[in-house]
Amino acid sequence: MSYRLGVDVGGTFTDLALYDTDTNRLEFAKTPSTPVNQALGVAAGIRELMDRHAVSPDRIDFFIHGTTVATNTLLERKGAKTALIVTAGFRDVLQIGRQDRPDLYDWRIRRSDPLVPRRLRFEAQERVLHTGEVLTPMEIEGLDNIVKRVKDANIDAVAVCLIHSYANPVHEQAIGDAIRRELPDIPVSLSHEILPEFKEYERMSTTTINAYVAPVMERYLRRLEKSIAEVGLKSDVYIMQSNGGTMGVETAIERPVHTILSGPAAGVIGAVAIAQQAGKPNSISIDMGGTSFDVSLSYRGEVRRTQESELERLPVKVPMVDIHTLGAGGGSIAWIDPGGALRVGPQSAGADPGPACYGNGGTEATVTDANLVLGRLGATSLLGGTMTLDRELARDVISERIARPLSLTVEEAAEGIVQVVNASMVKGIRVVSVSKGYDPREFSLVAFGGAGPLHASELADEMDIPTVLVPVAPGVTSALGLLMADLRHDFTQTVLKPGNELSPTEITSWYEQLETQAMEQMAREAVAPEDVSLVRAADARYVGQGYELEVLAQSGKLEQRDVEEIVERFHDAHVRSYGYASRDNAVEVVNLRVTALASMPSPRPRQRFTEWRRRPLSLSHWRTERVFP
Repeated sequence: MSYRLGVDVGGTFTDLALYDTDTNRLEFAKTPSTPVNQALGVAAGIRELMDRHAVSPDRIDFFIHGTTVATNTLLERKGAKTALIVTAGFRDVLQIGRQDRPDLYDWRIRRSDPLVPRRLRFEAQERVLHTGEVLTPMEIEGLDNIVKRVKDANIDAVAVCLIHSYANPVHEQAIGDAIRRELPDIPVSLSHEILPEFKEYERMSTTTINAYVAPVMERYLRRLEKSIAEVGLKSDVYIMQSNGGTMGVETAIERPVHTILSGPAAGVIGAVAIAQQAGKPNSISIDMGGTSFDVSLSYRGEVRRTQESELERLPVKVPMVDIHTLGAGGGSIAWIDPGGALRVGPQSAGADPGPACYGNGGTEATVTDANLVLGRLGATSLLGGTMTLDRELARDVISERIARPLSLTVEEAAEGIVQVVNASMVKGIRVVSVSKGYDPREFSLVAFGGAGPLHASELADEMDIPTVLVPVAPGVTSALGLLMADLRHDFTQTVLKPGNELSPTEITSWYEQLETQAMEQMAREAVAPEDVSLVRAADARYVGQGYELEVLAQSGKLEQRDVEEIVERFHDAHVRSYGYASRDNAVEVVNLRVTALASMPSPRPRQRFTEWRRRPLSLSHWRTERVFP
C-alpha cells in the first residue's frame, strides 16, 4: 500500500488527512497547533496518525503542506530586515503607492508603513525603457557602492525592482549577481523573476514582500524537512500555493509570496470538489476556523482566481484563489466598545491560550465559549472526544466580560455574541456574491472548518441560500483539499500592445517562450512532459482603462483569426463583468499568461455527508443523507 498525506496548519489546530491510494480510504486527525514552531505540531500530528492506523511512515510517498508562516510573518511584521534597490528617482514608490483611498470617507485613514524603511532603499543609476531599450547603462562604480552599503547595513534579504525590468532584465540580473557574489547567504528577490509585469508599485510591493518573508519561510521549511525526516517520512515536501496548485519546497523557498493564502486555498479546492461530487456546481464555501472566516464563490464548478489582492493594505499581485477573509473564527474575542456596543473580533485567542473553555488560562469571552454555553457545542465532542471543554469557565468569562457590563443574562450575552459574529459573516458572503452580481438563491453553502457547520443554517437563512452541505469531516476539509490539488505554475509576459498591432507570429513566439519556462519548471518538479497540460490566457482592456480582464487563448501556432478571437472574447467578458462592450474602441493586450498543470491522484470520498434544505416559506430545516458518487 502507498499513502498520500496532507497537513494544514491553522491558527488553532493542525489538520491531517491520510489517503490510501490502493483502497481509496481516508483517515483524519486533528491536533493543537504549535505557534512558536509549527513544524513541531506537524510532526506530532503525523506520529499520532501513523500510530493510530498502524501505518509505517516509509509508506507515505507524497507529503503536501498548507502553511500560514508567510501570512503570519507579514501580518505580524516579523519578517527579515530587507534592503530594496530601485532605479534612481523611484526610491519612494513604496511610500507613495497609488492615488486611491482604502476608505473614501474615512478622514482618519492611514496607509500601511512600507516593509522597507527609506534608509534601506537604494537607488541605482540606470534606466530601461518600456520597449526594453537601455536608455542609461548600469553605472558599475555606483553598483559597487550600493553593494557595499547593503553589506554594511547587515540586512537579511534583498529585493531588486527596476523600472521596466519585465521588458529587459539585464540590469536586475547584474545587480543580483553582484549581491550574490558579496553576500552568498542572503536571499535575493528580483522583480522580473517574481512578477514580470508592468505596474511598478504592485511589482515592487510583491517583490518586497517575497524578500521580507523569504528567510523566515526558509528556516521553517528546513525545520519541517528535518522534523518529518525524524518521523520517518521519505517523501519530498510539497507546498500548497495561493493559486490552488502545489509546488516543491525549493520553489516555495525562492518564491514564498506564492504561499500567502496557502491554507485557505486548499479549503476552497476541497469544498468545490465536494460540491461537485454532490451535484452542486454553484457553491459558496465558508471556512470558519479558530482565528478567521474565509469565504469564496464557485460558479459552474470553477474555482475563481484573482491576479491582484491585498494583505494589510499591501498589494500582492500573484495568482491566487479569490477568497474574502474576516477575523471571525471560533476563537474571536467578544468585547464592548467605548460606546457600549457588543463587538466580536478581529482579535483572536488563538491556540495559546485559546478560548476560556479550553482551560489553558484564557480570560476573554470567545465565539466558542458562547456556542458552548448555548448548548450548540458539546463539552466532550472536540477532537473525537479527546478534548474536553469546561462549560463553567465559559459561563464565568462571558458573565464577567459581557453579561454584567451590559446587564444581560449569560445566555442572552452568549446569544448576542453569536448574532454579532453571524452578522459579520453575512457581510462577507455578500461581498463574494451579491456585490459581484450573483444570486445566493442559486448556490449551495458548503460549511467546513471547526466552527463552520455551527453557524451554517443561520447564515443560509439570512442569505436565502436553499441548501447547506456539510462534509463528513468538516474540521479537516482544508487538509483534504491539499490532496485534491494539482501541481500548478503560472507564467506571465507583459505585452502592452493594441490587438490590431499584434501579429500571430509575434504572439505565438511569446507564448512559446512562456511554455518553455513552464516545462523547465515542471521538469525541476520531476514531472514527465507527457503529464503536463498548458493553458494559455491573455489580459486585455480597452485603451485608456486601468484594469484588465483575463480571457482564454488558443493553443499551438496562432493565426490572425485566433488573435481576433482573443479580442472578441474580451468584449464578451466585458459584457459579463460590466454590462456593456465598446466594440468601436481599440483593445489593448496587456499580459500573456501560461498555466502549467499536472494532475495528481485525488481521493474520491465515499463516506456520507449531511445536506440541509430549507422548506419553502419556513425557517425550519429537514435533513437528508447522501453518498458521494
